[in-house]
Amino acid sequence: MKIERLISMIMILLQRELVSAAELAKIFEVTTRTIYRDVETLSMANIPIFTVLGRDGGIGLMPTYKVDKKLLTSKDLQNILTALHGVEQLIQSPEIKSTMTKIRAMQTEQRNSELDFSLHFTGWQGTEELKALAESLQEAIRVHLIVKFDYYDANGTHSSRKIEPYHLMYKGERWYVHGYSYEREDFRIFRLARMSNLIFTNETFNARYYIVKDIIPKEKLPKFYPVRLKANMRVRDIIIERFGTSVITPCDETTYYIDLQLPNVEYAYRFILQLGANAEIIDGGLFEKDFRKYLAKIINLYEPNL
Repeated sequence: MKIERLISMIMILLQRELVSAAELAKIFEVTTRTIYRDVETLSMANIPIFTVLGRDGGIGLMPTYKVDKKLLTSKDLQNILTALHGVEQLIQSPEIKSTMTKIRAMQTEQRNSELDFSLHFTGWQGTEELKALAESLQEAIRVHLIVKFDYYDANGTHSSRKIEPYHLMYKGERWYVHGYSYEREDFRIFRLARMSNLIFTNETFNARYYIVKDIIPKEKLPKFYPVRLKANMRVRDIIIERFGTSVITPCDETTYYIDLQLPNVEYAYRFILQLGANAEIIDGGLFEKDFRKYLAKIINLYEPNL
């Protein structure tokens, strides 16, 4: 849209002294003739824009205008670019790519090389498949397209769903879509890994009024139990990343105690198993008792071949 291009052009010129018409044309994917028409439009709107002819010329804004109107510092732009770079790894979007291109153009030359820090999301093959699914759902959300799919809940119960998709969420390394379910006649949240046989229909919908925080169900916190582990240094980093340093107490030169509060549920058992032979529950009460039962079921699956 022209108005969006004009605003973006002003933002770029606020950050840089001169920008060539050719560079602006490349950024906005238009011709240089269109850029010069935009310059005329901005000038008619009393924006103090000017052009400099010659090899080193370009388009710029009067310095006095920049002093009052420059809202974003180089550091602000760097932070925005870092955040967008992280989002771009999770889901590809033409809008995000376009925004990143414009922000890079707004940076001064000396700040246009490397980010101060970066975000990297790597995963398994399944992660890439779910990323592709999320991108498809994002497009369905954008054009208000109704989708159908088979769904298996946490207990493996199957249902066929038809929804109006409204909102994608990436939380705890998992993708979710919030949508209006025709079967339930209400908003529901669906985990992408539990969806299969997805069909993008030719039906469109008129968006319903909703507030994101209202359609995200509140999590019910389970009861937590005290659990003490004795562990070696090989899993110290895993513990710190999840629980911080306050749960760690030195035992001797090579081992330490870990005092945790854990829910007595399967995902907590899986976390303990992740530590392997590097950690042992030494005081776990009911949690330890149920964990041992869980562990016994796993061992029984492999016992004939042990």
